[in-house]
Formats: sequence, C-alpha cells, structure tokens
Amino acid sequence: MAKFHKDLENKEFWYKDITLIPNRLPDLERDEVDLTSSFTKNIALKIPFVSSPMDTVTGSDMAILMALMGGIGVIHYNFPTIEEQIKEVERVKRFQAGFVFKPVVLSPENNIEDVYRVNQKYGFFSCPITEDGTLNSRLTGIVTHRDVRYRTDMVTKLKEVMTPRAKLIVVDKSETVDKKNLSLAVKTLRDNNLDTLLVVDEKDRVAALVTDSDIRKDERFPLATEDENNQLRVFIAVESRLELVRERIQKAASVGVDGIVVDASVVFREQLAIAKWVKENFPKLEVVLGNIDSAGMVKKILDEGANLVDALRVGIGPGAACVTQQELGTGRAQASAVWECALTVKKLEAKYGPVPVIADGGIKVIDEVGQDVQKPGDISKALALGARTVMMGSLLAGLDESPGEKEFDYQENRMVKKYRGMGSLEAMEGRSAVRYAVDKTKIRIAEGIVTKVPYRGSGYDFLPRIIIGVKQSLQKQGFRSIKELQEEADIRLI
Repeated sequence: MAKFHKDLENKEFWYKDITLIPNRLPDLERDEVDLTSSFTKNIALKIPFVSSPMDTVTGSDMAILMALMGGIGVIHYNFPTIEEQIKEVERVKRFQAGFVFKPVVLSPENNIEDVYRVNQKYGFFSCPITEDGTLNSRLTGIVTHRDVRYRTDMVTKLKEVMTPRAKLIVVDKSETVDKKNLSLAVKTLRDNNLDTLLVVDEKDRVAALVTDSDIRKDERFPLATEDENNQLRVFIAVESRLELVRERIQKAASVGVDGIVVDASVVFREQLAIAKWVKENFPKLEVVLGNIDSAGMVKKILDEGANLVDALRVGIGPGAACVTQQELGTGRAQASAVWECALTVKKLEAKYGPVPVIADGGIKVIDEVGQDVQKPGDISKALALGARTVMMGSLLAGLDESPGEKEFDYQENRMVKKYRGMGSLEAMEGRSAVRYAVDKTKIRIAEGIVTKVPYRGSGYDFLPRIIIGVKQSLQKQGFRSIKELQEEADIRLI
C-alpha cells in the first residue's frame, strides 16, 4: 500500500485534507500513463470511472457514454416499472456489437411504417425479412434505410421494396459465429461495400448480422468497455430485498446485463442472500455490494461471502446531494473510509483473494463562474488511497447524457441541470424508498437534497479532459499505472 503519513493515523480526513507528494523524477509522457483497473473481480476498465445509479445521473445515454470512454454505467432502478429499466439496458446492449444476435426481423407482409416503428424504438432501419417475420423461418430479403428513406407511402408491403434473397451477399454461421471469426465477416462486409451483412445457418435462417456502423463505432472508441461480442458492458442497480430483485435480475439477465449493484445507503445483511441467489442462478453476473465505510464491515462481508461478492462499494453519506451525516449523525469522511476499507481488503487478500473497492461519492470539483470545472485531483487521491475505481454523481449530472433537461438559472446567470440525492423525499416517492429501508414506513427522514448543478455540455468533450487530468496527476508523481500509484504514493495531511 501507499505511504501513509503518521499525522493521518487515527484521524478522519476528506480528500481536501490530503495531498500526494511527488518523490520521483518523472521520465514518461502523459499518454504513457495506463489507467486500467479492476471494476470487479472479472471486469477491467481502461478508465476507472463509474457513473452512479441515480435517476438524475445514469440512464442508457450515460451508460453508453461511460462504456465508450472506457468506464461503465450503473442504470438506476427508480423507474415506475421494471420494464422501463430493462429497456434502458437493451438500448445499451443494442448500441453496438460484433455479431448482432436475435436481430429484429419483419415479414414480407409488414409495411414501410413498421420499419419506421423499429427505428423509433431501437434507433436503426435495417431489418432482415423472413418468411413469417420470426427467426425460425427462412430468409427472404432485407430492408435498409436506403429502401425506405424517400418513401411516403407507409402502407406499401415490404415485399415490394426489399432486396430479395437472391441478390444478397451472406456468410455462413459455421465459418463466422461458430468459429468466433468476426474478421471474416468484417472483410466480407467491406469488400462488398455493405452496410449490413447477414449471417445464415445451414437452413438459411438468420443467425446474426454485422453492421458497418457497429464496426466503425468499435474502431472510433478503442478504450470502450466491451464484452466478448463487442457489446458495451452495463450494470443495473437493484433493491436490497431478495423478494423484490428476483424478477428484475431475471429480466435484466435475459437482455444481457453484465452485473448488478445492490443499491442501498448501507449494506444490509440481506445483500448476502441476494448475492448467493444470483451466483446460484446467474453465475456469470458480477455482484457489487454496499455501501460500507469501515474495516469491520469489510471483514464481516468477506468472512460470510467472499465467494459471492465481486466488488465492494465504499461511502456512507459523502455525496454532494447526501445529508445522511448531517441528519442522522452516521457515516464518515470518505477518504478515511476508502483507505481503511482498501487496507482491510489488502490484509485479507491472502485468505480471500483480491476484491476491488469502488470509491462512491465525495468527488469535488472547483466550480466558479469563469473557471474550469475540470479538476480531477480528488479522483487521483481516491485511487492512491486504494480504490480501484471511482463512482461519480454530481460531476456527471450536468452533462447532456444525464436524464433531464437543462434550464437557465437567472440567479446564477448560467445553464443548470437538476440533481437530486436518492435519499431526498422527492426521489423516495418512487422506488428509492427501498434504498433507505423506509418503503414500509409512514414517516420518512430525508437523507438527500434536491439541488442544481452547472450544465457542462457533452460528456464526449468533458470526460476526456477529466481523464487527461488524472493521467497528468500520475505523471507528475512519476507513476505509469494505478498499481504503481497505490504501491508508492506519498499521502500527507495538508
């Protein structure tokens, strides 16, 4: 672990209370710094950023942004229905892929209006046409945007506008999908200047498809967090009651979600039962438990379920929209919590193996009119203290990709976006009451507030500057990786 100054021992401290002392003579360029780190036991991120499962932070647009930039998003569960959260997961998983399995198909008797409905729901036009409009029947053609973009006769049957099977260039499933040979499919697609290439099985049924747009997305974002099929990874938040999560997790798993974050203000014992149920029924899903803030909590979780948990989420009450510490007098300074939890995990590593720690909340940025807001020093400090990744809410809530619309604040004389803690009374009118274990009570005490954050524009412009800032911090200290930072950082009280 890093060098921890004796003045910090047995003290509570926030990120603002510490600094990282450079002791090396740097001999590397900023771009040589590698920020790859473990999000969970089995998923690594090229960029150690995680978007918080808050309803003013992470929906599908934010999750797509985070994954493309090398991080990951956790979609909140404060929707009126489970299906609405699942649709957000589907949007992320359908955004890109190597092979697109279970593509949307139509029949020759469908009409042009049906193609536009597909586009409205999923964001694409290309649809294979099969005999009966299912994947169980033979391929008869394909309809793409080119076939319908200038048509105004919405009732025209697709059999009149589609490219027929006889004119299609396809590849065999046995030579591509079965051999995991995406390169052959891409070569065929590009050699023939196609937008969409269909993969068929021995009965001439559609097994998958490959699109040029997906391949170009993959090339444009080389750091993207992807699964083995080049689909973006995404997690969902779930309640901390086993009776409530079964249906949610089953439906999320059916559309390809990569893992769950059991989302609660403090880790309840029932989370271990949830983790056990998930590992028994969906062993490939990663499970994150939390929130915790002390060595005692780490030890209890690992003693009882080290084989069930894939990461631990640290932070009770440090968030910008959280007032747990003020209202209830419980929680602790976030930097202290991250250090103690990470140190305890490290001490228990020989017994239980490595368990990544996620630093959740407390990341502050300077944000005054006329000044830059990109000040990533707290992120570097969290990583130096032992966090493998950093979960953020308020820093991301002002982006175009967060849920909600921007508005002009006449008092502040600038554009803002709404940001609310999930413990606010407003948020608890939805599913969020479960997060604070007050869903069955009449009297509720707010542990969060509703506020506004500055509008920060597109995340595709904003996040690269934060990433560069973290890399520059490590460069100044002479570290090439987060591993080096965590082993050699010199952490001192200011």
